[in-house]
Amino acid sequence: MNRIPFLAIATLSIVLQTEAEADKVWLEPTRPTAAQIDWYPQAIQTHTGEIIALDAKQLAMRIAGDEKESLFAAYRVIWVEPTEVGEKQAAAIKLFDEQKYDTALRALLDSLSERPPIWRQQWLSMVAAQAAWRSSRGAIALELVAQLDRRPLPPIALAWLPIAWRSPRGISNAATTDAALKRLEDPSATVRLVAASWLLSTDHRETATGTLKTLSTDNSRPVMARLAETVLWRTTSPPEVAAAAERWQERLDALPIVLQVGPTVAMVELLSNANQDEAAERLKLSLELTPPHPHPDL
Repeated sequence: MNRIPFLAIATLSIVLQTEAEADKVWLEPTRPTAAQIDWYPQAIQTHTGEIIALDAKQLAMRIAGDEKESLFAAYRVIWVEPTEVGEKQAAAIKLFDEQKYDTALRALLDSLSERPPIWRQQWLSMVAAQAAWRSSRGAIALELVAQLDRRPLPPIALAWLPIAWRSPRGISNAATTDAALKRLEDPSATVRLVAASWLLSTDHRETATGTLKTLSTDNSRPVMARLAETVLWRTTSPPEVAAAAERWQERLDALPIVLQVGPTVAMVELLSNANQDEAAERLKLSLELTPPHPHPDL
């Protein structure tokens, strides 16, 4: 009988233990260059190791088994499962996932006392903004967004902006509308984007549309401009959707995967309302096939 050497077993045990204790990151594959004519779709990458830093520009990570620091563009980060999640964070996220938004809001803000890494604090704060909006505390949601927008955010946090990507479905009310109107001329482009998205399903639709059109041409905030452009899709009437769908898909594909969920949700609703059921179902399936990337609109 062949026996596996004890040293090999010990080494395997160490490797498995290291991987279990490591941060796990999902990365969008690198996009093809103009010279890569024969390019074909590549798989989403996963890495385990230690996250050193994650900001608006890049992810710095020490991959398991490699002593060197590896750098990746921040827009490629689709999702992160950190090694350590404090008890307060875990409990707060569980409340949010259970749609207990009122309780989750307080719990999420309290979880920041565990002092997680900066990128994690930014993400938790953005989830808190989502919880505030979904519990009819629009003013708190917009204030959280304003505070977060004081420094550049990693795309993984921007993906959770409390933007109304589809019909409110009970989220919108007089208090939310009032809060949005008060911040529609806010110095923060991100706050204006979120506020305008909330107003598209109200009597202030025309004003909101004007704000979004202005944001969509703001070259100083290119990410906000691209998101504003996609939010504007919601102003398209059902008879116009079929003609616009191909162009929307091109714009959607040009976005980093991490930012595609919201615009995809918007497209699914628009296509469904226009009786383009096959196209809508295809997009819904694309969301289901993307590796772990939880989002409150899914």
